[in-house]
Formats: sequence, C-alpha cells, structure tokens
Amino acid sequence: MRGRKAKLSVRTIDIPVPPTVETAERMLASRLGPKAAEAAILRVSEELGLVSRPPGSVLCALALARLGADLEKVSAALDWGDFERFCAMVISAFGFEVKKNVRLRKPTRQIDLVAESSSLVLVIDCKHWRRRAGAGSFAPVADAQIERTQMLARASGAPDKAFLPMVLTMVDPSVALVGGVPVVPLQCLKDFLSTVNPYDESLFVLRA
Repeated sequence: MRGRKAKLSVRTIDIPVPPTVETAERMLASRLGPKAAEAAILRVSEELGLVSRPPGSVLCALALARLGADLEKVSAALDWGDFERFCAMVISAFGFEVKKNVRLRKPTRQIDLVAESSSLVLVIDCKHWRRRAGAGSFAPVADAQIERTQMLARASGAPDKAFLPMVLTMVDPSVALVGGVPVVPLQCLKDFLSTVNPYDESLFVLRA
C-alpha cells in the first residue's frame, strides 16, 4: 500500500502596510509647488529673524500654518527633536542664552529649555502634541512646570532675575494663560517674546 502524502495547511496572513508618512516638506510643495514653497520658507525664516538655517520641516510647518493648513496634520509630520531645536533657535535669536534638557535633583526633574536674558529666565516645556488640547489638559502641565520653575529659582541664587514657567505647543491657535502660565503656540512665539513683561501681574513670575 502506497503511503499518502500529508496535505499542508497554508494560512495567508494579511500584514497591513503602514501609510506613507506625509512630511511637512511634501505637504508644502504639493500645495504651492517647489519654487513658491522655498520662497514661503524664506519668508518665515526672515520674519523670525533667524540667522542660521533651522530644521526645514518646522519652517515648512509654520509656512503651512500661515496658509491655513490643518495644524493637527501639520504637527503630525514633525519630529519632536526638530520641534525642540527649532524653539531653541527662535528664542536664541531674541538674545536669550538657551540651555536644553536641564536636569534638577531632589526630586529629579528635567526642563526642556531654559532661556535666560539679563533680567528674565523662561522655563519652557515643549509639548509636541499632535492635536489640540482642551484647557483641562493644560492644568496639570502648568502645575508641573510651576514646580520645576520653583526648583530652578531656588537653585539659581539669582534674586535679581524673574523666572517664568511657560509651555510651547504647535497646534493650539492662540496664546492662553493657565494658572498664570503662558501656553504659547510656536507661530505666536515671536510676538510673545517681543512683548512678555516680567512685571505683568497676570503671569506666574517667581524670584529666587
């Protein structure tokens, strides 16, 4: 008697292919065309007073924001590291000395950016959220930033300087105050830095 061949049971598994990630550069080029996109990027860079060339993805995102693009889609195309580096470059262009990823101890805390001028220290949390957040979402973020700012002010021993906690975002449309902490969209950062007043009583300003 001849042996029977065993039948193999084959299962087909469909593996989903992830969608192509849409970059801010591609979004801007498809909207304006290559030459117009480059001109829009240059305008944004000049408006912000940047000397060196920042990450192109963030410049494209800001150009798209000026064109009325969906900020949530634009923000999703950004890398978190580019977002933080760009924030540091814009603030530096306004004469602040910027330090990134400042660590505090007892308890251990980390501050994304500390920007210092002759009289003001901005203690900045960079929130690269991919969609708009409600006011309730910012309350714990503001409280945590106040705690970090208090720790930094105590450790600094600089009684002649004012310390202001703040939060930087990409997708929120306008500057808001949450418990005295300014929540500043990236596209409004230049105006905020030009007008911020450490003696404004609506701001949660600390002194060492």
